[in-house]
Amino acid sequence: MPHIAVIDLGKTNKKVVLYDETLRPVADARTSLPSELVDGVRCEPAAAIWTWIQAQLAALHRSHRIDAIAVTTHGATWAGVDAAGALAVPVIAYEHDLGPGQAELDADYRAVVGDPLAVQAETGAPDLPLLITTAKGVRFAQRRFPAGWARVRHLLNYPQYWGFRLTGQVAAEPTYQANHTGWFDPRTKAPASTAGKLGIDRLLPAGLRNPWDVLGTVTGEALAAGVPAVPVVVGIHDSNAALLPYLVKMGGRDFCLNSTGTWCVAMHRVQDTTYRDGELGQMVLFNLDAFGQPTKVSFLMGGQEYGLYHDLIGGEDPGTMPAWDPTRIVLPGAFPGQFPGLGGGLGDGPARIPLADLKAGRAPAWFRDPVQGHGLLNASLAYQSEIAIRRTGTGPGTRLFIEGGFRRNGPYCRL
Repeated sequence: MPHIAVIDLGKTNKKVVLYDETLRPVADARTSLPSELVDGVRCEPAAAIWTWIQAQLAALHRSHRIDAIAVTTHGATWAGVDAAGALAVPVIAYEHDLGPGQAELDADYRAVVGDPLAVQAETGAPDLPLLITTAKGVRFAQRRFPAGWARVRHLLNYPQYWGFRLTGQVAAEPTYQANHTGWFDPRTKAPASTAGKLGIDRLLPAGLRNPWDVLGTVTGEALAAGVPAVPVVVGIHDSNAALLPYLVKMGGRDFCLNSTGTWCVAMHRVQDTTYRDGELGQMVLFNLDAFGQPTKVSFLMGGQEYGLYHDLIGGEDPGTMPAWDPTRIVLPGAFPGQFPGLGGGLGDGPARIPLADLKAGRAPAWFRDPVQGHGLLNASLAYQSEIAIRRTGTGPGTRLFIEGGFRRNGPYCRL
């Protein structure tokens, strides 16, 4: 029976899962490889990941036989490869915190690419914080690693970088190239004006391939390490990988997928790719799905927010919905989301309790009660998700699916 090995690289957890032809998982390997500091910059541990991937693929092939390989990864990450195929600059982690330097980078980036709202209108990518707008990460690399940047010959999205390591072939596909890179126009399916302004239009792979197209066959270092000479497909962005089965099974019927985890990403296929009044400047994006069709997306860092407040509340989440006190609320905005100006914290009647006070242990008794605290936290996240879902253009006939970690959160799903 044929086996497909899927390399699935999350921000911290990395997996290689072997599936049979019925898509039943038959074996897997997992590890945790967090980001690391390289010359003071937070980066993905590319060398350690590559060593681990090769070892796991070789081991799985010895025990089960691998017939094909696919790659999916988290978003907002790219690799600059030199003429010899090596990394010219480190793989910079999108969560790298510049501290006071963020304002300077933002100003420089805007001076190069232009007005953020005009860029969003063209590329479907808002000006996101940190280095989550991929083009901003490129601009950071140009400034921070100028000698290395001068050697870059190929600018590859993260799934395609690992495909390149396995096969030596370069490509791009729609789900990542249009995934808030800030350098691609999802309407024309071509590099945006920002790519020319950043000087990267000549570094991007020509055209778009399908995620399932064969990129090439395992060769070189991977082959020598015991990985079999099997086909490797072009690869896909992880949220779009989660969306793909729903696109297939819904057969053109209207639906929205709320894919939850560290990021809660609401995705809704649309025909109109024009921003509505009030949406420019908000966490609203236009991407392309695996079939190259436009998808309206809105998201928040729901998993990060849940983890932060869960630890501050203390105790276990009982999974119940307590009687609500309308004067109390867990305020959004501790992480990027639908309410960027709020900054998190609590509302307690007319009083505003900043997040810094909660972190310092100055929290009201009701917040530290696991039932009340978690109930209000889940309500806040459900409300934020409702806003995100509505912003994707859903209507009364849209069927909603919840995927990922929050599908096990009963109060969140019921609300």
